[in-house]
Amino acid sequence: MILAAKVFTFNVHIKKMKMKGAHFKLLILCLLVSVFANAQVGVGTITPNGKLTIDASAETTAALELVPQATPTTNLANGQLAVIGDKLYMYDLTRTAWLSVESTAIQFGRNGDVDTNALHYGGNMVANDSGALMPFNGTIVAITAMGASGDDTDFNVRVRTAAGTNSVNETFSLSGLRYIDTTTNLDFSANEHITARARDAATTTTDVTVIIWVKWRQ
Repeated sequence: MILAAKVFTFNVHIKKMKMKGAHFKLLILCLLVSVFANAQVGVGTITPNGKLTIDASAETTAALELVPQATPTTNLANGQLAVIGDKLYMYDLTRTAWLSVESTAIQFGRNGDVDTNALHYGGNMVANDSGALMPFNGTIVAITAMGASGDDTDFNVRVRTAAGTNSVNETFSLSGLRYIDTTTNLDFSANEHITARARDAATTTTDVTVIIWVKWRQ
């Protein structure tokens, strides 16, 4: 394994420098601080392009190993990575939660006019008591929706418990037959299911799709 750091070369002509020992030591200290402050580290390479570059292209072992751990609770910062259980998580400071790096998209839709109709999931499923059943605790992190034509109607995303009650009941409206929210922060629990439906009887939109992005949560 090769460790390399960006080197700042300098020539110091000691004989020409008429300064006391303390001044010389201070100069050396300042130069060393500059080197370490701007250092780049390479593992398997002597030409790192980032602050840390790992080149395992010629190796038969993995470039990086993160040992699974319990959910971290201290010294948290946005963008930290941890393997918890069998999944890779990143700390989301905005949502103050460890969320899976992977996202899962859940799609609902319905052909023709919709006013207060449930949207189809998994083929032709429109029942309130069935939908996208969640296997883990998670968070809805984004919602998008669109219609082909008609009015800017209201829609409703609900997370329902096994008892048939709502743990999440989120309503939004189309604008120009479009809706995008990438700041959604709606938590759900394992064994709850997600449904979507139109909510405005006074208006109607045709050929609607609603897509819900979820991440698993620790």
